Amino acid sequence: MIWGQVFRVTFRVALGVVLSMVLLSVCVPPGIAEARDQPESVQSKSVGNANEIQKLDQAAAILYRDVMDGNIEKARADVGEVIRWFSTGQVQAALSVEAIHALSGSILEVQQATQSVQASPDEWVKAAANLRLATDALAHPRQPLWQQYYKILKEDVSGLNTQFAKGNMKGFAAGAAVLEDHYVTIRTAALIHGKTSEVVRTDSWISYVKGLGDQQNVNASAIRGALEQGNPTFNALFGREKDATALAPFIPRESERRAELAIGMMVLLVLTYVGYRKYRTGFFG
Repeated sequence: MIWGQVFRVTFRVALGVVLSMVLLSVCVPPGIAEARDQPESVQSKSVGNANEIQKLDQAAAILYRDVMDGNIEKARADVGEVIRWFSTGQVQAALSVEAIHALSGSILEVQQATQSVQASPDEWVKAAANLRLATDALAHPRQPLWQQYYKILKEDVSGLNTQFAKGNMKGFAAGAAVLEDHYVTIRTAALIHGKTSEVVRTDSWISYVKGLGDQQNVNASAIRGALEQGNPTFNALFGREKDATALAPFIPRESERRAELAIGMMVLLVLTYVGYRKYRTGFFG
């Protein structure tokens, strides 16, 4: 009898502790404790990084506007301002190695396009748009402009399916070139957004589709199989969860992790209670 009372008290205390842990894990937003404990120097550095990134994004926006207005002389000076902000350690510290390489390549393309006497206005706009979307992805990671290209690229894939269904391989090849053009415009932004593996996959898919379109002898089954992967590939690139989960390992969201913790605690409590019942039956039986 005494053992039963002791166990019941212990069980109630444990239950209270566990429920408190569960409620805290569910109710307290992740990262708050860490943010409170950060030294002032770390917080100041974060603010400095954000300021440098905003300056870079503003410089790229001005450059894009001047290119769109046809003011190439002004755009050439704008490139220097972009390079100045990109060269700061604060900006590069916020980027992965792949993102630094991609962003520096975008800046170089704009510089070459605006300085070349042979470059067309279309080339200027493409290069400036690529850079504009890239710096925006760095400055506004939660709502980047490059995500607006999702519908455009899905329509490009739909166009490829239409041309293939008609048996128009010239139209198919032309459509693949247009799709690649649109994709290249957002590629650097996607890398900055942390979509490295998805970018590698998309690179391979587009290269494969273009190769199929350029072949003299049409391989219908290969093209059909490739086109079936078009929408899932771009869904993964843009983080559309319907198909993205089929292409990458599932990573639970924070809310799902908290739910799993709560369920795990409940299971633990049930097992503890069952063990107690068995122990009590065996002890007194």
